[in-house]
Amino acid sequence: MLTCQIEHAKKSKPGEEICGDSICVKKSSSRVVACVSDGLGSGVKASILSTLTTKMAATMLFHDVPFDEVFTSILKTLPTCRVRGISYANLCCVVYDATINECTVVEYEFPVVLYLRNGELVNLKKEERNIEGRSISLSKITPQENDLLFVMTDGVSQAGMGTPYFPLGFGLKNILKEIQSLLKHRLPPGDIVRHLVKLAEHLDKDTRGDDALAMVAQFRPLHVLNIFVGPPEDKSKDEAMVKRFLSLPGKKVICGGTTAQIFERVLNKKVQIELDTISFDSPPLGKLEGFELVTEGIVTLTQVFRYLENQQNEVGLAAQRLLNLMFEADEINFVVGRAINPAHQNPLFSHDVSLKFRLVHDVARILRERGKIVNIEYC
Repeated sequence: MLTCQIEHAKKSKPGEEICGDSICVKKSSSRVVACVSDGLGSGVKASILSTLTTKMAATMLFHDVPFDEVFTSILKTLPTCRVRGISYANLCCVVYDATINECTVVEYEFPVVLYLRNGELVNLKKEERNIEGRSISLSKITPQENDLLFVMTDGVSQAGMGTPYFPLGFGLKNILKEIQSLLKHRLPPGDIVRHLVKLAEHLDKDTRGDDALAMVAQFRPLHVLNIFVGPPEDKSKDEAMVKRFLSLPGKKVICGGTTAQIFERVLNKKVQIELDTISFDSPPLGKLEGFELVTEGIVTLTQVFRYLENQQNEVGLAAQRLLNLMFEADEINFVVGRAINPAHQNPLFSHDVSLKFRLVHDVARILRERGKIVNIEYC
C-alpha cells in the first residue's frame, strides 16, 4: 500500500515575524489530507485567515465531508476584499485515499500545482465547478510509486518580481526547470522544497517580497513498525497474541526480556544475545529471526522518551536502534501487555499509571506531534 509523505518549507515576508501562508496536514494509515492557503497580505492578519482556511478544510476533508460542502462552507466563511473583490485567502487541498489509491486535488485561485512522474510534468485533467459563484477546479489522479506533487504559493512563483532578471517574477516554467534539474541530481523531495523557499528568499533581496510556502507530496510505500512491549495480562493468550503480532505487516520489535521469553517459547526459537553490544548505559541487543530488534524494555523506552523530549542528547545502542526505526516509520503500532512487573511499580500508584504504560503513552504522544501515525493496543 502506498502512502503520501508530506514535507514543506516556508518563509515570512521581509520585516514580518509571522508567515501569512499556512499548511495543515492530517493523516491516518489509509487517508492523508494536506491543505495549503495563502492569506491576503502578510503578517498576523494573513496568518489568521490562512490558518482558519486550512484547519477548516483539512478537518472536514479528513472526515470525508464532500468537496462541494467543504468549499461552500469555506467560501461562505471567508471575507472578500471590498477594494479588489477577491477572497482574503486562496486554497489548495490534496486528499489521498490509500484504500483505492486515488489522489484528489482541489484548487481555488491557486498559482502553482505541479504533478511529476519520472521527472516529467503530468498535465492534470481539471473539472471546473462553480461553488458560491467562484470557480473551483478538481483533478483526480491514480498515483504511482515515487510520483511527486508540488504545491506552492505565489511567494515562490513571484519571487524576484521587479528585478532585472525576473521582472515578472521567477515564474512557473523556471520553477519546473529547477525541480527537474534537482531531481536529476537525486536531491530528496524535502530538500527541493527547502531549496525553493531559500531561492525565493534570495531573489526577494532588496525587493518588497512576500510570504512563501512550498509543499511536496511524495507517493511511496507505507513504512510500518510494530513494537510488542511487555507480556499479556492473561498467560493463556500468549500464543494467540504472538501469532497475531507476527501476522501484522511491517517491521517488528520485541521490547522487554520477559516478552522475548514468551516469543522464544511460542516460536521454539532462541534469542541470540549480542554480548558485545552491552555498555554502561545500554542493555545488550538480541537477535531473533523475523525481528528487526530484540531489547530490554523499561531502560530502553526511558532513554527513547528522554531523547524525544530533549532531556538527553545521547542514548544507548538499543535506544538508538529503536529511535532510528521509529524515525523511518510512517505508522507505529504498540502492542502493550497489561501484565505488571512489581519491580517497576510504586505501591502508592494504581495499575493504570504503571511505568510501562506511562512511557508508551508519552512516547506515542511525542511521535504523533511529529507527524507519525501511532496506534496503541493493550492485551
